Amino acid sequence: MDSSRMKNTTLCYIEQNGQYLMLHRIKKKQDGNYDKWIGIGGHFEEYESPYDCILREAREETGLTLLDCTYRGIVSFCSPEFETEQMHLFFCTKFEGSLIDCDEGELAWISKEQLYTLPMWSGDRIFLDLLHQNVPFFSLKLVYDRVGTLLSHELHFSETQRVPLLISACLTGSRCRYDGESKPMSKSLLEALSQKYILIPICGEVMGGLSVPRIPAEVQKDGNVKRKDGQDVTNAYRLGAEEVLRYAKLTGAKAALLKARSPSCGKGKIYDGTFTKTITNGNGITAQLLLHHGITVYTEEEVDALL
Repeated sequence: MDSSRMKNTTLCYIEQNGQYLMLHRIKKKQDGNYDKWIGIGGHFEEYESPYDCILREAREETGLTLLDCTYRGIVSFCSPEFETEQMHLFFCTKFEGSLIDCDEGELAWISKEQLYTLPMWSGDRIFLDLLHQNVPFFSLKLVYDRVGTLLSHELHFSETQRVPLLISACLTGSRCRYDGESKPMSKSLLEALSQKYILIPICGEVMGGLSVPRIPAEVQKDGNVKRKDGQDVTNAYRLGAEEVLRYAKLTGAKAALLKARSPSCGKGKIYDGTFTKTITNGNGITAQLLLHHGITVYTEEEVDALL
């Protein structure tokens, strides 16, 4: 490989009704992405900017005209098998036109839930996560070996003066609580936090597969989590906690601002499992896992310490 060479490409994820327009690359056996599911995009032509390229590629591959294409990041692919690639990543929710046949592969609208079950590059899952969490503009380096195994990744944000901070999504206004509501902090506090931190909203319960709304649950004396109707939902809470920890590692977040007394996010004090609003000492499932891995946890009642 000639290390002095570098190719520039674009990739866009087009979203509609909770689905992404994906391309299954199956029409060219010599395709380096053969049998992989990827977004829409391709190589730069002469004198093209990233925006020029992605608008043209979208028209050629899909027949669609992108109307609100947002530039989200730059992904660098490094491998001893191929020349280094700089991919300019975009996201779009508004477009016009009708889909056409694509000579690169088969186009299909794929739900976010199904997407991760399809064959794709391991690194693609990383920048899809970053898109889902709506993080600021980022630079991501992905290093692969000769057979396409992801060896390492390195993430940087464009605004180095701010550091990543996980935050319970309900505190930002997201309606993800058990009752379908949120518990937003004041606008002034959120603005103050945003000036100092890159806020990364998470919800351990939703990320564990629980619905909104859902039957309330509390941590029991034995450490398991049960709903008010007696159903055990411990596995969902643990899965969600692992997902939150994965986001912390991915983004480099060393601290989290979580909802007080929640069965997933509570720190120091949680409800005692009797559904009588009785408080006891303890941590929620997500908070406990983050603390165990050295991540500092605050509740909204301790926000002054973050500011």
